[in-house]
Amino acid sequence: MVWNAIEQKLRKTIGLDPKTLGSQAIAKAVRYRMEVCGVENVATYLDIWLCSPQELQALIEETVVPETWFFREPESFEFLRRYVLFDWLPTHPEAILRLLSVPCSTGEEPYSLAMTLLDAGLPPSSFVIDAVDISQKAQIKAEQGLYREHSFRGNQLGFRHRYFQKTPHGYQLSAAVKETVNFIHGNLLEPLFLYGKPLYDIIFFRHLLIYLESDARDRALQVLNRLLSPTGVLLVGSAEAGPLIEKRFISLRHSMTFAYRKRQKSDGTARFFVPPNDPEHSTLSGLQRSPPRTPSRFKPPSQPDPSPAQAPEARSEHPHQSWAIAPTAPSPPKRIPQSPLIQARHLADLGRLNEAAQLCETYISQHRTDANAYVLLGEILQGAGHYERAGQCWEKAIYLEPHHYEALMHLLLLKESHGDLTNACALRQRIQRLLKSQGE
Repeated sequence: MVWNAIEQKLRKTIGLDPKTLGSQAIAKAVRYRMEVCGVENVATYLDIWLCSPQELQALIEETVVPETWFFREPESFEFLRRYVLFDWLPTHPEAILRLLSVPCSTGEEPYSLAMTLLDAGLPPSSFVIDAVDISQKAQIKAEQGLYREHSFRGNQLGFRHRYFQKTPHGYQLSAAVKETVNFIHGNLLEPLFLYGKPLYDIIFFRHLLIYLESDARDRALQVLNRLLSPTGVLLVGSAEAGPLIEKRFISLRHSMTFAYRKRQKSDGTARFFVPPNDPEHSTLSGLQRSPPRTPSRFKPPSQPDPSPAQAPEARSEHPHQSWAIAPTAPSPPKRIPQSPLIQARHLADLGRLNEAAQLCETYISQHRTDANAYVLLGEILQGAGHYERAGQCWEKAIYLEPHHYEALMHLLLLKESHGDLTNACALRQRIQRLLKSQGE
């Protein structure tokens, strides 16, 4: 009874679904706080906890999962760079770009946003980044800007040489980047969360929904809908894209990035962002645009070593093209990449889901052990509303690669959306073990 009361309080306060951590993990956190408080009886601790905001916060600190690193899912940051350069700046030459990172954890994500914009040539005075997290410990670490090796993953680490200084205690972030981020302690589920703040042009909301119970997820998306400007862009994690998000937001259908905008009453079908790295996409069906005016405050940067958001294979500048939101899908590209899976993803981005699925199935018939192919086919089938077949694809991917994060997350959200909470709980625990092993 006491343990249930603790779990219900956490559910009500921060929206935590106890199944995401498991009762044992919550019990371990409670026992640690009991030891700190010098309390031996859990019922006594409950009385203290319910009456003390400080102790409530202390237990919350023990239950949050600060798993993050710089430029996590780098495609999102490349999307940000191109969107700002080719769409937002030309149409907002004198405005201040407003960004929100929530939850921001220990700061790697909002600082990655800042480095992306600085590398793109934006002066610090041209943008504002608010970063919010419920953990005060995480906020303190973020404000210090001191990071160890586990915050730097992958091979594209040029940004570390430009913006960090190695010290005996780790890598210290430069003051020029730190000063661009405003850290705020807050709870996304509070009714007055960021009340009175100007609306945001871009919101990064990644890797939180998977820890929330269903009602809290809906409340969180309501808050984001309130904070996002009418023409703003919401970016979520790969595992969080799907039907729940699409109740309030409409997908921009950009390859490898899960970006959304607010739904409008006039929306009939999804609209598309047009990537500037393909000249064949520069003319939209039924829509001609004059070349955008580059704002005078924008100074093209020198060409440093690429960060994950500026990988050499992805960097292709076409300053007279725009990522406009088109009323209909653009014409198919004349040049389609040679890889069948890249072809399939391009076709899916264009809304040609049947052709994309057929291409994936043909590829799989010849490469039956490619887990990524099954994941992509599952995403395409989900987009077409074939949820059972999508789940089967993700199950096959997990069979082939038991630690395939995207497949596990897609399957988890699918199970939850269909009320299969037992299997969803098992998948959550499996993902938690995977993340823990990767962080060690």
